[in-house]
Amino acid sequence: MKIPNIIILLLITSFVFGQRSNTIFNTGTNEFQKFSRQDFIDKNLKKVSAYSYTINKKGNVKKDSLLLYRQQFDISKNKLFGVNSTTVCQSHEPSFLTWFEFETYYNDSGQIIKEISKPKNIEKKVKYGSTKYNIVTDETDYEYDKKQREIRKTYKQINHYYSISKHTKDTLHLHTIERPKIDEYVYNSDNQRIQLFHKVDSTRYLKTESYNPDKDSNSVKCSYCVSRYLNDEWKYNSAKKITEWIFYTSENLIHTKRNYFYDDQQRLIRQIDSTGWYFKTIKPYWESTTTFQYSDTGKIVTKINNTKERFASSTPKTTSYFDNDDRLIKQCVFSDTTEGCTQYSFAYEKNKIVKKGIIFNDGTISSTEFHYNDKGLLREERTFINNKLTTLIRYYYE
Repeated sequence: MKIPNIIILLLITSFVFGQRSNTIFNTGTNEFQKFSRQDFIDKNLKKVSAYSYTINKKGNVKKDSLLLYRQQFDISKNKLFGVNSTTVCQSHEPSFLTWFEFETYYNDSGQIIKEISKPKNIEKKVKYGSTKYNIVTDETDYEYDKKQREIRKTYKQINHYYSISKHTKDTLHLHTIERPKIDEYVYNSDNQRIQLFHKVDSTRYLKTESYNPDKDSNSVKCSYCVSRYLNDEWKYNSAKKITEWIFYTSENLIHTKRNYFYDDQQRLIRQIDSTGWYFKTIKPYWESTTTFQYSDTGKIVTKINNTKERFASSTPKTTSYFDNDDRLIKQCVFSDTTEGCTQYSFAYEKNKIVKKGIIFNDGTISSTEFHYNDKGLLREERTFINNKLTTLIRYYYE
């Protein structure tokens, strides 16, 4: 299970420009406490739900609530399904939540064989006397060999476009499978992944009641297709430790590299990342170096980033402290605009996180408390800013 965040970190995955130059950022799936298939089996659960509660200006909890996500497990179909939310931020307007439905199917070994995701609410637009809307479904299929190693992953978008005439009620229905992306993995005799081959296939137009692509030879279109090429490559030493991870472009150029170095005990002591290899106008450059220091009480991980290149990081340094159980207990993130750092702290009890704190450079203090029920399941998250309650999330189980 993932450790819940104090503040939902916004991972910007894409952006589009809307009216009035209002930039919209789709933040991706929100990170709440979630459960795997095995969690549902081990804890004898059928449904998990999370709700957020409104906090008034005085820091008191209102009675209303908002569904953030719901997970259910159908053991007869070996399927996890439910509803999750996505935060969308706008540059000139308030952010808002959207919801999508998901399904995850497993084989008897507990490996994921298919993931499906689609919007819960479909936006319909009336234009030129017709009602138009799209239903876009994301699907990912996984394949495994006899040794239960993942050997192939296929991601595709299935698009159903509808245009309904206001006057005649005639419906145009276009059904397409857009540019499937296929990854294929190769392993060595030690079952270590050594190569990943990638390809982008053609878009396919499928026959519907209102459209027959076979009549105009447009059933397959190969716009922006990419032939199969080596995308990733991993190299290992005699102790079976990874020493190099190389990413390639479709033109067989090095995209980025990661190099790993170990001590006499085969403990990772340094990682060097480089990038810029895919830019033809600039030379490749060092991106970051991460060092690992070990002691009787845990380890210290220090990452130094390049802040001088064209696409450089705004965080010159991050220092993270881990205990002997490899749990993050403290972190200091520096900024290139201030001398101090943002300080993170983490507290655990019985292998569960119970408190997470942040001290920002301006002195603002944020803290999140995690409370559990008698079965050890997360019951509540409470986030405070300068000791004032600002966020409340509650979890319910069936």
